[in-house]
Amino acid sequence: MLSEKQQQVVKATPWFASLSQDVQADFLCALKLIELKRGSNLYRKGDQGLGFHCVLSGRVAISNVDQCGKKLLLAQLESGSWFGEISMFDGKGRTHDTDADTDLALAFIRRDDFHHLLKQHPSSYLYFAQLLCQKIRSAFSYIDTYSTLTLKQQLAKRLVLLSNNFGQQQTEHANIEVSASQESLAMMISSSRQTVNKLLKELEGQRLLKTMYRKITILDLAALKDLCDWQE
Repeated sequence: MLSEKQQQVVKATPWFASLSQDVQADFLCALKLIELKRGSNLYRKGDQGLGFHCVLSGRVAISNVDQCGKKLLLAQLESGSWFGEISMFDGKGRTHDTDADTDLALAFIRRDDFHHLLKQHPSSYLYFAQLLCQKIRSAFSYIDTYSTLTLKQQLAKRLVLLSNNFGQQQTEHANIEVSASQESLAMMISSSRQTVNKLLKELEGQRLLKTMYRKITILDLAALKDLCDWQE
């Protein structure tokens, strides 16, 4: 059972808030708590999908390994992010490796409870469809990043995605803090830390952001979106 504070994190997520009150109540009753230490693995690519998760605190790293054995960091999900729904619907294995990038607390609904909830509330399928569509849009955006954008634009796009938890939060205000190291950003755009450092300095010189240790403050989100030709 989640604590009151943890339940508030769940309730504050835009996706959960869109659910009807009765679905929310049943959903909260079914949620369990999972706690992981930094560096621990939650699941590997191909593992059976056992449930659906929400980050309560900490950060999750979503990655894959290419044919040469190089780790590709695809996303870092912060508090308020939901993930793992694909395997709940198609019954196939997990699509990526998922690890605790920091000490981590997750809300978790088991696969059986998930499907029981859907049977009780068939209208909730619509909300899951919306969540899946959001993920598909992010996936297409990821593909476009590598086919059409320069490294600087790719970095800008990654920072925009990190600022809004990969589409799961609305962030239009200034001074948005993004927790990401230069090493992790380099992995996201398949580049080097030295190149990322150079590009960040250029963006800082344009007054689009401010760099700190393992943290970046976005000063002008609109300009950063313009730079990477962001499409809503």
